[in-house]
Amino acid sequence: MITFEFPLNERIRRLLRIEEIYQKFEHQLKNTHDYFEFSCFNTLFEIVQLVSRSDLKIDFLQELERQEKKQSTLSENQALKEGQLNPKEIILKIQVARKKLENIDVKPGFNFNNNLFLEEVKKRISSPGGLLDVDFPNFRYWATHKTRKSKLEDFKSWAQPLMVFKDAASIILLILRNQCHVDSVKAKEGKHQQTIDPLKTFDLILLELEKTLNIYPEISANKYTVNVFFNRLNEELKKEPVKLNIEFKYSICWL
Repeated sequence: MITFEFPLNERIRRLLRIEEIYQKFEHQLKNTHDYFEFSCFNTLFEIVQLVSRSDLKIDFLQELERQEKKQSTLSENQALKEGQLNPKEIILKIQVARKKLENIDVKPGFNFNNNLFLEEVKKRISSPGGLLDVDFPNFRYWATHKTRKSKLEDFKSWAQPLMVFKDAASIILLILRNQCHVDSVKAKEGKHQQTIDPLKTFDLILLELEKTLNIYPEISANKYTVNVFFNRLNEELKKEPVKLNIEFKYSICWL
């Protein structure tokens, strides 16, 4: 199965973006090919740009506090269902993430505590020519004289202050995905429309498809309906609508 996620507001879109970019960074750190450090630097600075927004820390702290109260209520009033997260365990994770967030100071324009080497790398990456060691001798020295292990230690050290945002986003998304209502649905001639309650605030739509179908969904939504259109890419990578009856799993989630 392959899962497609569609955020229904900018707040959830940002959480998914944070999750994805940290996953990319961790994957790049595992690569063994030459020049891996170039992609790692690019992603590290993407993370900095994403998480150094002045409102992000406040938004995370507020959401974690809200979810802690909600999980406390669940813990007191409900028995655990099969597959349901244990509220007490989630509360502990939330408390750890909140404490780390409260103790970190990441301001707009975060500069890695005045690390001049990183500031220079960041500046050159954003230039038209990109990061070239031919005109950046201190970077060339770092790249050629340090072992791979030592480079990894540097990257982990530089990223460590920013990992609290990954932890916070992971917990919130874990709670969100665990609160999905899953239905088995059939799209007629590649199209499906789902009515939703306009009085509720929904956050995320998940679609699960058999990977062998070789199709993908396009989703649009408003406060009343969700519309799904299935397509495939031809050999020229152009979109082609699918006119088949398609079975898939549909979930709508909310915090």
